[in-house]
Amino acid sequence: MKILFKNNTKYTKEKYNDFIKFHKNKYGKKMIIKFVITAICVLYILIFNIINKNWLVILLLAGIAIMVYLLNNVKNNKTQKQNKKMLRDRNQFTFFFYEHFIKIKCGRKFDRIRYFELYKIFETKEYFFLYVDETHSLIVSKDGFEIGTAREFSDFIRKKCLLKYNREKEHKQ
Repeated sequence: MKILFKNNTKYTKEKYNDFIKFHKNKYGKKMIIKFVITAICVLYILIFNIINKNWLVILLLAGIAIMVYLLNNVKNNKTQKQNKKMLRDRNQFTFFFYEHFIKIKCGRKFDRIRYFELYKIFETKEYFFLYVDETHSLIVSKDGFEIGTAREFSDFIRKKCLLKYNREKEHKQ
């Protein structure tokens, strides 16, 4: 199989921060809207049950709220530890782009993703963000191409993932 593009991207704190900033700008409003709608619904249910003196339901809602808060904290702490470990241990990723899939090398480990499995692709001035789901992305630096160029890759990935590809407006030519 012929390698069409090869990219080496070193993941640094700066690259992670660029991704986090991009992600918050792209999806932050959507998350806030979901939170506000959920909060309004819970508040309505709470007020309705206070008026009708359904203390059991009120206690149940309070218990669920505490559990959600605690689980969210555990998840955030785990994610932060994983990110710190990744930055410390494996910060060099090599991406091999073939006709039908991407092979990702991290240390001695290889992973493989087919293009149709990608959730979204965003191209910015410095990066390609290849989202594998709503919150996780592969960061492909434009200056890391060893085989092919960023411009050629942009054309290639746009054709492979036509409906999933987005170029940020401020960076369009």
